[in-house]
Amino acid sequence: MQTRFTCSIMSYLVAVGLTGLAAACASNKPGQAQRESAADRVSLAELTAPARAAVEKLTAGGKVEKIDKEVEKGKTVYDVEATVNGRHMEYTVGMDGTVVGTETSIDFGELPDAVRSAAQAYFGSATGLNPSKGVEYGQTTYEVEGRKDGKEVAVTFDETGKLVGHEE
Repeated sequence: MQTRFTCSIMSYLVAVGLTGLAAACASNKPGQAQRESAADRVSLAELTAPARAAVEKLTAGGKVEKIDKEVEKGKTVYDVEATVNGRHMEYTVGMDGTVVGTETSIDFGELPDAVRSAAQAYFGSATGLNPSKGVEYGQTTYEVEGRKDGKEVAVTFDETGKLVGHEE
């Protein structure tokens, strides 16, 4: 009798555990858990003093929209989104206050000729394209967001117009 009762309890616990595991797996989109654990939303007051000073200087006269604490290339950085002088800006700032990256919204006509041609070839006759210029760890890229085949996509080009990234 005792053995049968113990087996029933064990079976129940295993069933509950497997159900919970299945529910957790089903609720996560591919890669979502990894992204969320890699970035935490923080306030300006939570930044290190050197990083806070850098962000305040970069966004003077503007508005900080959000700050995420992330790990990039093995180092903790802050990804800052702000509106400065009417433009959407993103900054990647190290804990020591070093600015390791920027992303600036630009007009389509400001893209280098090779990038503009590559974007036009990629998107065809699409209108309403939203380009930005990014410089991170010394490398310049251009991201263009728009609609292709009925889907919102973002493509990234290097300075020569070579496609180096794509996300839907």
